[in-house]
Amino acid sequence: MNEGSNNLLSQLRDIHAAAEPGWWPPAPGWWVLALLAALCAALVLRQAYRVWSVRRRRRQLLVALDAIALNIDPQEQPHEFLSRMNRLFRVVALRAFPGTACARMQGSDWVRFIQASMPRGVPLEGLWALASGPYQCRPEFDAAGLQQLARRWVGKYG
Repeated sequence: MNEGSNNLLSQLRDIHAAAEPGWWPPAPGWWVLALLAALCAALVLRQAYRVWSVRRRRRQLLVALDAIALNIDPQEQPHEFLSRMNRLFRVVALRAFPGTACARMQGSDWVRFIQASMPRGVPLEGLWALASGPYQCRPEFDAAGLQQLARRWVGKYG
């Protein structure tokens, strides 16, 4: 070997470890993982918001139902009581069944619609007061039973 090649060989270093990789920017796999984590977090937050809003709406409807029971005596003001109960049933129905014709239903059609939507095994005789009560001079109905049906209705569809 000549003098020039010896000089070049003396400049070579022995095998050494590579430098530590920097933490930024992350590898593409970490970007994908971060995107998936953000997507999952967004879906969880969206579902949590839906559950929260349904619970809030049901609480508000139950407060309205309790206000009806506290402010209106069904023996003294039966028509007002039935009107407000009917309004509560209708508010829930319009929210729960937006594509149906429940907004235009009246009388026995309206009561049949509610009956068809209630779970089986629930006594539904008290609902007929919503259909016939407003047209009677002194309607007789079970106010407590109607309130229980309204609670079930709100609990299921509110």
